Amino acid sequence: MSTAAQEKELPWHLQGNWYPVQDELTVSGLEVEGEIPRELNGIYVRNGMNPRSGWSDHWFFGNGMVHGVELADGKASYRNRFVKTPYYEQDMDMLTGIMDPVASPANTHIFQHAGRILTFEEAHIPWQIDRKLGTVGPVDFGGKLNRPFTAHPRICPETGEMLAFGYAPMSEPHLVYYRIDPQGEMVQYEPIDIPRPVMMHDWNVTRNHVIFMDLPIVFSLDHGGFAFKPECGARLGVMPRSGTNADVRWFDIEPCYVFHPLNSHEEGNRLVLYVCRQPRAMVGGLDNVGSNEDTSARLWRWTIDLDAGNVKEEQVDDSPGDFPRIDDRLTGLKARYGYTLGMVPASGSPQYDRWVHKHDLDRGTRTTHDLGENLHGGEPQFVPRTPDSGEDDGFVVTIAHDESTDQSSFFILDAQNIESAPLAKVKLPRRVPYGAHGNWIADA
Repeated sequence: MSTAAQEKELPWHLQGNWYPVQDELTVSGLEVEGEIPRELNGIYVRNGMNPRSGWSDHWFFGNGMVHGVELADGKASYRNRFVKTPYYEQDMDMLTGIMDPVASPANTHIFQHAGRILTFEEAHIPWQIDRKLGTVGPVDFGGKLNRPFTAHPRICPETGEMLAFGYAPMSEPHLVYYRIDPQGEMVQYEPIDIPRPVMMHDWNVTRNHVIFMDLPIVFSLDHGGFAFKPECGARLGVMPRSGTNADVRWFDIEPCYVFHPLNSHEEGNRLVLYVCRQPRAMVGGLDNVGSNEDTSARLWRWTIDLDAGNVKEEQVDDSPGDFPRIDDRLTGLKARYGYTLGMVPASGSPQYDRWVHKHDLDRGTRTTHDLGENLHGGEPQFVPRTPDSGEDDGFVVTIAHDESTDQSSFFILDAQNIESAPLAKVKLPRRVPYGAHGNWIADA
């Protein structure tokens, strides 16, 4: 960890528990408070930005490091590994690696599709790792992909397809839609017309549609890469999942930004989107990725009426929060429950909070788990108790860090009793720097 003297000279993303770790560990027989549910057999993998040199120009640019907490028969083990792409091997910075589609930091997301565990970062192609977190290689879908691929694809629970897009700020087309079949083959590559290069971090899917978010974080070299420009307007682009650019319908909304939607579904000829909406973001440039009261995300509902041609915009929760998740078995379908991580309004850097929120979208209510004094959580994920259990029957897992002891732990919460004490807390053998997104991969 960086010393107090060093921290005075470092940017926020290299201070405290943001500071990277350098070693790769494999440790079994971890200490557990409580009891790990016997239904949980698999590995929780979480990705994040971890510059191998100890330095990066921006939080987004650190090397990908995957942390894995493996559970088997009530016992736990831990391992962490860098994703060893050319970006890692040559210790690149983003300016050096940006034009090579293979030179990915691979630092933002991770999940399994078509038998492959894939790591993602939105300016390059995906990279595959194995079950032990070793790097396998880049995935270009048989040579069909040579440009950016989102860190937030969606896997359809009904068809097994992986739906994705990629945005390119410095080349055209600025936006391309991808559809990958259940066997992992790319079956659609569709350029989408947008008037300017924007940062399109995430998007929305329903059973029959995809929805692009053309929001006003616009590419700008004058502001270090991107900046919030509300005068450019904001709109949602609706396209049938197997449609073309000619089928996209655009719907204007109030200027804002959304890093992460919760979920979307269809109600007749209306599309209902739940999103973590920020009134503003990256004001003044790419360096301002944090949140203050004016830029904090809160849960909103957007209802797109395909017949009337308009969007109804409603705030549904007043608590700052982001990193939303649902039961992934309901991706693009109607889900009653969602989960977010509380965020503290603060200047400059994102501030992860001690609160894990459970939202009842039908009732418009929220219940909360308090991780504890001095603790800061991460993205909460719902894990079903069994493959066939109900939407609410399972667990919520997250990695949290105690600033007072410098101890990181893996929390297992009862989803149906989110406010109660953790079912188990696994003490990890090293601190885990604050990171991005993760996923539970169950044993076969």
